[in-house]
Amino acid sequence: MKRATMLMCLLALAAALPRADVYADSLSCAGGIISTDDRSIDVLAKCGPPDFKDSHQEEVIERIDRGTTQKVFITVEEWTYNFGPSQFIRIVVLKNGRVSEIQVGDYGYAKPEKPRRSDSNK
Repeated sequence: MKRATMLMCLLALAAALPRADVYADSLSCAGGIISTDDRSIDVLAKCGPPDFKDSHQEEVIERIDRGTTQKVFITVEEWTYNFGPSQFIRIVVLKNGRVSEIQVGDYGYAKPEKPRRSDSNK
């Protein structure tokens, strides 16, 4: 009995801990599969426009040669794809226009229906 109680406590503790970031090697969309190092135009062609897009500049130190470095700013974009409540959200991270990683989020959500145009003005 003690063992079962201890197991239940461990499971409850594990469920309460924050989830570690989960990454995927590729993403399958209606138009094909994308993976790291693909270009943003390929992502758009295969997956369509994202449901949400965010971008920022990131400072990177590049090594030029043995004793020389330089600061470079790169553009980082996060494109979020919501495939509905039965699938996980995917966040495609692009650095300077290329896929650097694909993150897996929580389950998606049902998208609200777009309002229909009224045809009463004929």
